Amino acid sequence: MAPSPPYALSELTLPLVDRSRPTIAAGSTISATRALTTLVWLPITAGRWPLIVFAHGFDVGPAAYVALLSSWAAQGYVVAAPEFPLTDPDVAGSNLDEADIDNQVADVRFVTDYLVSEASPLVNHIDPARVAVAGHSDGAEAAIAAAAAGVPAGEPRYRALLALSAQPVEGTAGRNPPILVAQGDADTTNAPSYGLQIWQQAAAPKYLLDIEGGGHFPPFEAGSAWLPGIESITEMFLDTYVAGDGKASSIASAVGRYSRLSLRTG
Repeated sequence: MAPSPPYALSELTLPLVDRSRPTIAAGSTISATRALTTLVWLPITAGRWPLIVFAHGFDVGPAAYVALLSSWAAQGYVVAAPEFPLTDPDVAGSNLDEADIDNQVADVRFVTDYLVSEASPLVNHIDPARVAVAGHSDGAEAAIAAAAAGVPAGEPRYRALLALSAQPVEGTAGRNPPILVAQGDADTTNAPSYGLQIWQQAAAPKYLLDIEGGGHFPPFEAGSAWLPGIESITEMFLDTYVAGDGKASSIASAVGRYSRLSLRTG
C-alpha cells in the first residue's frame, strides 16, 4: 500500500547565498552578499512534491513556526523557510533592521528559483509547476509582493498565496493568485482592518479566515488553541490550489469543524 499523509519527514538546512546583492543595515554594508540559510521540511517518501516558500516576520526566525510548517510538509509538501539576514534576530544580532523588508521580495524569489533549479539538491523532490508562497506579518507582505511581481518566462509563478497577519502592500491589489488571508480580531500589531482590506482588494478566488480572539502571532505558534484548525484549513486551501487534488468546497467544510474560526469567500 502506498504511503499516505501524514508523511514522515526529513529536515535539512541549506546554506544559500545570493552573491548578486549586498546586505546593508542602517546604511552600512554588512556583507557583499546576502546569506539566506534555508530550513526545509519534506516527506521522506520519494516523489516530486509541491513547494511552499515561507517568509518569517520581523524579530523572529523560521523556527518559531515549525509546528505549522511541518504540518504542511506532512501533508505532502516541500516547505522552505529562509532566515532573512537582518530580520531574524539569531542571524542579525545587533544589525536587526526592519527596513530590510524591502529586500525580502527578492530573497523569496531567489530561494524559490534556486530550489527548482538543476543546482538544487531537492530538484528531484519538487514539482516546479506547483509552487506557493506564504508568510507572516512583514514576511506576509514580502510574500504578497512576490506573488504580484512578474517573472521571466520559464520561472515558476506562485499558484497560491497565504498571508498571515499582514498589512496591504501598495500596488498589489488584484494581482494575486488564489489567496487565503488569516487575521486575528485581537491583533494589535496589524489591525484586523488590514486583513479585511487585503481580502477586499484581492482577485478571486479569495478567502479571509477570521480568528476570534487571535492576536498577531499566538494563533500560529505551537500549542495554540487555534492551530489545529488553521493547519486543516490552510492545508485544504493548498491542496485545492497548489497540489491540485483538493476541492474548494472542502475549505469551508473544514472551517465548520472548529470553533473560533470563520471564513469569508469571494
